[in-house]
Amino acid sequence: MQQHNQVAPGDLEEVRRFINTWSIPNQTRVETDVLPMLVKDAHAWARELSLYPRQPADNLDMLSTLRLALRQACADHAQHPEALNAVFGGVPLQARVQPNDGVMRLQLESTQGTYAGHILAIVANAIAAGHFSRLKTCGDCQWAFYDHTRSGNKRWCGMTKGGPQGRACGTIAKVSAFRQRAAMKARAADT
Repeated sequence: MQQHNQVAPGDLEEVRRFINTWSIPNQTRVETDVLPMLVKDAHAWARELSLYPRQPADNLDMLSTLRLALRQACADHAQHPEALNAVFGGVPLQARVQPNDGVMRLQLESTQGTYAGHILAIVANAIAAGHFSRLKTCGDCQWAFYDHTRSGNKRWCGMTKGGPQGRACGTIAKVSAFRQRAAMKARAADT
């Protein structure tokens, strides 16, 4: 999948990569879940996902639930926060005041040292800073991407293929909509 212009700023990139452990590769268009393999292999975990170590409490079921809640939150920001609230309820976070550019900022941190807590602390801080709403999933291929546009209303992972692994989901959707409108006009003209 294309990576250009999709990387999230700072720690939020870890969340985006975690969400993308489930994907629909362009070559096969079949759902692929690499999280079970990553949970079993610590070296693959560190290489592909995070240098933050997975703890025994970070089991596959819990991580899958967290990923699904994050995926849902990215797909419909502020529409259905229940799943995200449920995972926040299961992981204790603590607030710390830290200086940042001469200003004191509130920073949430996990108290358990788990990967899930680490990810949720990043999400909570991104929500508080107003950045999380820019982390989205493509309406076509479901890839998580960060919306760097000024307006913040990007809907697809990309408009151009951008390389052999890329997919022009936006262009595909627009061409499909154009063809549907043209077919409707043709049917209307025939009646």
